[in-house]
Amino acid sequence: MPKRSAVAIKLKTPATAIIMAKGVLYAYFISLVVFLIFSALIQHTRLTEGILPYIAYATSLVAIFVAAAYVARRLETKGWLNGGITGLAYLVGLVVFAVILLPDFQVHLGYLSKAFLAFVAGAAGGIFGLNS
Repeated sequence: MPKRSAVAIKLKTPATAIIMAKGVLYAYFISLVVFLIFSALIQHTRLTEGILPYIAYATSLVAIFVAAAYVARRLETKGWLNGGITGLAYLVGLVVFAVILLPDFQVHLGYLSKAFLAFVAGAAGGIFGLNS
């Protein structure tokens, strides 16, 4: 793989942000589709709402993984770092939405573990996307 010069990397910085934003939006879209499918399943089957927290965590991690793979494949460099940043951006976006839409929402210490998992899922997706 040819080395990239510092000038070429500097010129791609805005493009990097745009690709990461597209990746995060892609992850939100995946999450939305999965949540809509499971809401229909809960409505029309005997599934209970007790499984929703597990579905939310699993869906978020899979969406982060897929989005990070997309970002890494498009950027073709530093897959683990770009993927991890994509995962953190996804989580920060969710927290911002929650603060805006839920008046009694509070960030607590448990979000450190969520941030760690988002970074790890994103890094794994980035490594996968770069090497596939």
